[in-house]
Amino acid sequence: MEWANVDVLDEYLLHVIAAFPRKRKPAFLYAIVTGKRTGQAVQDSHLFDVTRFFGCVPMMRQRYFDARLGQLRDAGWIALDEDGVSLLGVPESGFAERFADLDGFSFQSRTAPFFERLLLGVQVFSNWKHERKRYLPIVREEETQFVVKQWLGHLLQERTRSEARTAFYRELTMWLQDAKADLYVPRFSGGDYIGKTGLQVADELDMEPWAYYFEWLDGLHKLLAQLERFPMLQKLMPDATRELTTSAQETLHLLRQGLDTERVMAIRRLKWSTIQDHLVEIAATVPDFSVGAWIDEAAVDGVAQGTWQSLKEIKEAFGELDYFQIRLALIVKRSGAKCN
Repeated sequence: MEWANVDVLDEYLLHVIAAFPRKRKPAFLYAIVTGKRTGQAVQDSHLFDVTRFFGCVPMMRQRYFDARLGQLRDAGWIALDEDGVSLLGVPESGFAERFADLDGFSFQSRTAPFFERLLLGVQVFSNWKHERKRYLPIVREEETQFVVKQWLGHLLQERTRSEARTAFYRELTMWLQDAKADLYVPRFSGGDYIGKTGLQVADELDMEPWAYYFEWLDGLHKLLAQLERFPMLQKLMPDATRELTTSAQETLHLLRQGLDTERVMAIRRLKWSTIQDHLVEIAATVPDFSVGAWIDEAAVDGVAQGTWQSLKEIKEAFGELDYFQIRLALIVKRSGAKCN
């Protein structure tokens, strides 16, 4: 097995496989790396501290994922059988240290939309400076154009165009001074310049495409984690509820109207077990969501102090908790959900 033949995507996949102490089915691993928020994927990503690496390649197709696993098997890194995937070699790439700011669970569905909005915002401000009124938007997606148009409208309620542009570039400069600017600046458009694609920038920097992608993603996650420092950029960030599955979003909408879980079950014609899955997903995703109706802080602290290999182990240690409460306890410490 030669590490030289492994690219950064392979390193990522091997890191995820290694994070789980027993064999996992390819379907489960695919859910983890693409960010499919099944009950099992949400639960186990928290149990085994894999949330940072959850959903880092949401665009990956099943066929491509299967092909990559096949290549890793043929290279001798993993074994694939009916019981699942197991490691045959220990990857020592330092992937987690190299990409220390990844936070896939928090940002998987919001990173790309944020960056698209940023690209369009940069283009608009640049063309204001060059006094260009007619140009093709670098981002053609209608939702992005609508959001950026609204964002600009709010900015201009308080500032002139010149003042807004100056404030925007001040924030952009603050970020880029602390980032790997050569990953991002060539992507920006304005005037007669059309921004490059990620693949074009990777080629210019002599980077393997997946190495560029993970560097780009890591840097954006670092920015998104500290957006409170950048109030103008912060307003381009999609709401956290975008990370939820559609069904969990519907449940959250009803809860925010003041309905209790029994009423939600009746309206949605869902079983309590399904609502539990939604509550766990919401608690893991939406900042400041209160879980105090189902678990208290003492139980959360007790579970957080241990190192666990399964929910069964936690149940044996905390017999007074049911499995729904255990799943919530695993999540609350990381997510910032409240117990009051």
